[in-house]
Amino acid sequence: MKKDTKTARSAVTGKFVTQPIGGKKAAKFAQVEGLKMNAASKALSEKLTASGLKGDAYRSEIVKAFKKG
Repeated sequence: MKKDTKTARSAVTGKFVTQPIGGKKAAKFAQVEGLKMNAASKALSEKLTASGLKGDAYRSEIVKAFKKG
């Protein structure tokens, strides 16, 4: 039986093209590693998601929230 796998290479650089993983897959990775979000982190994540932030803007807000000093 043939296995359907698709790999993509950039036409310009010849390197493999990768895509970011989604939230569900990231949660699975974290679960395997034994990591759990605390209540404050969950609340912040829900708040930022509800406000419509994605990508770099989302990550920068998380960094701001947990930055010390």
